[in-house]
Amino acid sequence: MTDKNGSHTYQLRPNSKPIFLKRLICTGFDVVSLFLVFMALTYVITRTPLAAEYNRHVDSYKEIEKTVLEQVGNDLVKARERLSTDQAYRDEMFAANLHGYLLKALAAAIAEAVLFLIIPLSDPARGTIGRRLTGIALFDESRQSYARWYQVLGRFVFIFVFESMTLYLWTGILTFLLVPVLRLIMVMLNRKDKTLCDYRTFTMLIEKTSYSSIH
Repeated sequence: MTDKNGSHTYQLRPNSKPIFLKRLICTGFDVVSLFLVFMALTYVITRTPLAAEYNRHVDSYKEIEKTVLEQVGNDLVKARERLSTDQAYRDEMFAANLHGYLLKALAAAIAEAVLFLIIPLSDPARGTIGRRLTGIALFDESRQSYARWYQVLGRFVFIFVFESMTLYLWTGILTFLLVPVLRLIMVMLNRKDKTLCDYRTFTMLIEKTSYSSIH
């Protein structure tokens, strides 16, 4: 439709789904925010007493590597072969990786609690940073109202457990790129433009201005 000046405007239907570009921008803001906060928290946590056990195991396996290299005359191929069968080295590597993963899980829990739980709960429209900037609201599809607090909590738990830490076990830092891509692919593959997280928490994203109760 057009206004009296002849410029194009768009009439939003009640509870309209956001256009794909808005969703893309929203996802980008949220992912970048999460990545920056996560990396900052990881940097801080690994320099606190919480990382003492992790650092001890790292120092131990590095010392074993140094010793083996000296024994084989700095021959990297022989060193790798010997280390691959060294049970003490493998145990220290496993312990270091496990403690490192737990430290990253702590950083992720704090970052996601702030960005995907505290910030949305402070906004009637349940907006993350990305949703607030793009005018998108989180909607309870069954009650036709804003998402409830327990739905926001459910989304946080789903994102942390399944989209973050479970996937991180296999993809590492690439999780930050892979998750938004998978979300956008799923949005394009279903008529309701919903992600798996939306389905599991009975929520959907809508244009904030299409909900008449938002002032």
